[in-house]
Amino acid sequence: MRRPRPCLVCGTLTRNPSRCNTHQTEWQAQQDQRRGSASKRGYGSAYRRTAAAVVAKHRTQYGSWCPGWGVAAHASTDLTADHVVPKSAGGSDETANLAVLCRSCNARKHNR
Repeated sequence: MRRPRPCLVCGTLTRNPSRCNTHQTEWQAQQDQRRGSASKRGYGSAYRRTAAAVVAKHRTQYGSWCPGWGVAAHASTDLTADHVVPKSAGGSDETANLAVLCRSCNARKHNR
């Protein structure tokens, strides 16, 4: 069990990592409002189904291998769908614009 720590906002002892339950809820609401929820940013259920299909097809063809981005191809159990042309640059959610990378390669690629 985690040792109690003071909330970053009010100083109340909590077992949460940084904020008491009240301030954690408020902070999360602010974060959601600032960046928008995943579905508001265009990553709703339709995208998740398409991405899952792309990853499943990749697994049947190549197994659990990431083609790598900036590194050599490598085994990975955490494969994700990646936009070839980023959504921030006008890319779509069509299967032709989705490729498969592991989570760390996808994060390394960011919006390039």
